[in-house]
Amino acid sequence: MCAASLEEYCGSVFWNASYVEREDPNLPVCVEQTVLVWIPLGFLWLCSPWNLMSLCRRSRANTKHRTKLYLCKQIVVLLLFLTAIGGLIVTLLEDFGPNSSGEKISAVYYTNPVLFTVTWILVLLCQEGVRRKERAVDSASLFLFWLLLVLCDIFTFQTLLREALKQTQGNVRDVPRFFLFYTSFGLEVIALILSALADIPPEAKELVKKNPEAGAVFLSRITFHWFN
Repeated sequence: MCAASLEEYCGSVFWNASYVEREDPNLPVCVEQTVLVWIPLGFLWLCSPWNLMSLCRRSRANTKHRTKLYLCKQIVVLLLFLTAIGGLIVTLLEDFGPNSSGEKISAVYYTNPVLFTVTWILVLLCQEGVRRKERAVDSASLFLFWLLLVLCDIFTFQTLLREALKQTQGNVRDVPRFFLFYTSFGLEVIALILSALADIPPEAKELVKKNPEAGAVFLSRITFHWFN
């Protein structure tokens, strides 16, 4: 996709060297809405088959190891799913709502919420797949996905913050998207932290207490080998 197509897709300039050469360098919004979105999402979609394989096996699903940490991870992703739906609703209201200005809404404001909606469903499935493998640590691909997502969103974080500070009396130009982004960013940081924590099943803790040697072997089996 060439720069001209991306500019039409975003409704703004894709790249201009002056953005990074000024005193307060920043990336163009179009880059933040495309490249910095596609990098983490593309990484997740490429790596997801390894986490989804356990869902395709016919072995009986393990329903006992739904720990508090696992439930917290799923709740955070569900909240992110709702923010993506909220972003799509905001765009639909701007385009077809009673207060519509009649201006054409850029395609990126439709596609990005849809991409994130589908991605959060995929993350829910991946986290369930990791749980069924009975491992204490999260999948390396999921952890790297959250890390990439947070790092890429830092650029949008500072862009929106700078725009808000430049506005007279601190007024935010696009309040709904401003609120949705910072809510999503906070949830992504929480998800990254949760992904870095070990999730040891209660049975394993009991086994360690009763038989330390057997428990140590069991913990080593569920803790290591992220990509297995």
